[in-house]
Amino acid sequence: MSTKENILKSIAPCSMFCSTCTGCSYGEISNHAKKLLHYLEGHEEFLEKNLKKGYEHKLEEFRIFHRKLKKYAYPKCNGCRDKRANGCSIKDCIIPACTKEHSIDFCAECEEFPCTKVNDIIYKKKTIDKWKKGNEEIQKEGLSTYYERNKETPHYINYSKNKRS
Repeated sequence: MSTKENILKSIAPCSMFCSTCTGCSYGEISNHAKKLLHYLEGHEEFLEKNLKKGYEHKLEEFRIFHRKLKKYAYPKCNGCRDKRANGCSIKDCIIPACTKEHSIDFCAECEEFPCTKVNDIIYKKKTIDKWKKGNEEIQKEGLSTYYERNKETPHYINYSKNKRS
């Protein structure tokens, strides 16, 4: 896959990174969760056979963790660029259809950017700010630089209490 194809698969038309989202079926979180499931294979059986009296609750804790981990390992979204994408967490998001309609890959490439279609009727202020900032960065520094600088940034960093600068 070419660099451009990797970038288009990693970044949604809105400039947000699908590849770091919990819902992305091919993303970093899914891949790491699958790897962790691999290394945990047999652990439940180990606990069943080896837990000492008084520690039985550890087995149920592991089972709960394992069920949650499977959900992160096998999410259903294939990204906004996929015809079968189930959409991101933004109900009624118009950006993927709008960029297709304009025959562009990102809002940053549109002559109308920033447009009034991305408004607080559909999107939260934090999302609008992230959309605008990301697309402005793509315009200013170019797509490859934007990708390289942000590809390992946690998807939900703006919500973190321990937010990095």
